[in-house]
Amino acid sequence: MIKKLTLTLFAAILLLTSQVVFAQSIRSPRVLPVKGTYTHTQTKIEFPKNLIGYERRGVYSFDRKKSNIGATYKSQKGETIVSVYLYPAGEGSENRLKNGYLSALQEIATSTRKGITANQSITYHKKDGYKVNGIRAEVTDVKKSSKSHLSVFECGKWFFKLRITSEVLDSTGISNLEGEVLDQFTPTELVKQNPFDSKASIYFAPAAFADSLMLVSAMGGAFKKVQWALENVDSLERSAGFPGLYLELHVESLKEFALQEQVKHDVRKKWARTQRTTEYLSELNEIIESGYLKEFIMEQYDMIMIVPENVKLDFESYRQWKLTHPININLNERFYVISYKEE
Repeated sequence: MIKKLTLTLFAAILLLTSQVVFAQSIRSPRVLPVKGTYTHTQTKIEFPKNLIGYERRGVYSFDRKKSNIGATYKSQKGETIVSVYLYPAGEGSENRLKNGYLSALQEIATSTRKGITANQSITYHKKDGYKVNGIRAEVTDVKKSSKSHLSVFECGKWFFKLRITSEVLDSTGISNLEGEVLDQFTPTELVKQNPFDSKASIYFAPAAFADSLMLVSAMGGAFKKVQWALENVDSLERSAGFPGLYLELHVESLKEFALQEQVKHDVRKKWARTQRTTEYLSELNEIIESGYLKEFIMEQYDMIMIVPENVKLDFESYRQWKLTHPININLNERFYVISYKEE
C-alpha cells in the first residue's frame, strides 16, 4: 500500500531536463592538512592514515563544506593506488546510481587520450541486514598496461566511490582488495545514519500530459514501480535509495503502462489521445507480444540491471527480430521520475 504520494510538475521539469553530475568536480581539489586519521564531518566516517597496509598520500576536499571528500592510498612501491571518495548524492531517484556511475566512468575516459574499455556489472555490499547496491567496472586503458577498477555505491544521502589502479594485481587481486576496503569503511553505516523513507514522490514530466490516455498510462506505470518495490525489495535495501536497477520492476511497469491501450473501446473513447500516443502504445505492445521485452529493457539501459538468476536472455534472436521490427521508443525519454527522501 502506498502511504503517501506527491505529484509535482515543475520539479519534474528540473529533474528531467537538467544534467546532474554526481561525481567530483574535475577542477583542482583542495589538499587538506591532515596528519592522523581524518574524520568526515557530516558522517563521522574515518579515513585512516594507513589502510590495510596502504599508506595515505593525501586527503582532498572538492567543496567548501568538506562534504565531498577523497583520499588516496599507495602501496610501498607505488604500483597500486587506492582512491576512496565520499560525497552527497541528493534525493533517492530511480536513476541516481546509474547516472552517478556513468559520470564517474566518464571522468576516467576523459583523463585518457586513447579511450577505455569497461567490463561492467552489478555489485552490492551487505551488513547487519542493510544492503547498498553498486555498479562496478573493470577498466582497461588502451594506451597503458595497468588495470583499473571503479565501483560506485548508493548509500542513502551519500555516494561511496572506490578507484583501484594497479600494475601488479590481476582482476582477482583487485576484487579481493575492493572487499577489504569495503569492510574497512562499511558503506552500510551511511544508510543507518540517514535512511530514506519508502514513501515515494512521483514527479511527472510535461510529456506525460500530452493527452489523457498518456497521462493514465504514465500514472499506471509509475504506481506499478512503487508497488513492485514495496512488495519485492526489503525495506533496509530501499532505505539506501529507490531500487531502480531491478529488471523485473521495469518489466511490470511497462506492461502496466501498455495495458491502457488494451482496455475496452467504450472506456477508451473517453480518453483523448494524440497520434504519437497511439503509435507509442502500439509499438510498446508489439514489443511485449514479441517476447523480447526484457532484452529491449536491458539494451535501453546499457545492460546495467539486476537480472533474476532464472531469467534467460536471447539477444541474438532479439537483434534478428529488430531487423524487421524497427524500434522508435526511447526509455530515456522520461514521463516521470520516482524518488525517495530522507525520513
